[in-house]
Amino acid sequence: MKLRKEKYRGNTIYRNDWFEFCTGWKKLNFKVAPAGYFDNRAMLSFSIGWGQFYIHIPFIKSKYDECDPPEYGFYLYSIDSWFPTSLVFCLGKKTKFIYMPWDLTWVRTSCMRADGEWEHELLAEKLGRRNKEFYDKEKWDGILWSWTYPYTYTLKDGTVQERTATLRVEEREWRPRWFKWTSLFARKRKTINVDFNDEVGERTGSWKGGTLGCGYDLLPNETPLECLRRMERERKFN
Repeated sequence: MKLRKEKYRGNTIYRNDWFEFCTGWKKLNFKVAPAGYFDNRAMLSFSIGWGQFYIHIPFIKSKYDECDPPEYGFYLYSIDSWFPTSLVFCLGKKTKFIYMPWDLTWVRTSCMRADGEWEHELLAEKLGRRNKEFYDKEKWDGILWSWTYPYTYTLKDGTVQERTATLRVEEREWRPRWFKWTSLFARKRKTINVDFNDEVGERTGSWKGGTLGCGYDLLPNETPLECLRRMERERKFN
């Protein structure tokens, strides 16, 4: 059966009624399922590191006709890089994660106080919970640093949105699972946490809604207000 050729997000897809191959780097995986995506034919999918194969088996059909049928097998997983951070086993509708020693895990969130010092939220592992929570704004009002500035955003059609932005400064830290006892391999990220007084962006007023809050990375030696003004120039809210 002749293959059709399509382009999708920079990759090339070759497909017919029972076979599909997508080019590009993929993480190692192998899965079998009694059905595909809204397709009751059994499906085999796999990759050896480049390209992804999907094979629909027409003579094996099931009762499933849904977007997320059960599947069995394994795949390598990572959040923001090609390098895998966990091995995931697919067990029907359930999954089992086996984390690599270098997988980053959260250890700390710090919020700047009004006096310039830091308040730390840490994971109290023996208790199985965090020692502090910063989500209760009334509890931390007047303790954490917070400031409100005007913020202007221009939509694609030229409409100017005048908003106010309330800022906090936060720093988060992650460490490899097997090396949480040392900061030698830690990854840290300092940001402004922004809350708008009304929706911002192209989706304002729609059923999806505009943006009401976001974060933006602080550069070294940059003040929170300078960071907000840089975000005002650079960031697009679609």
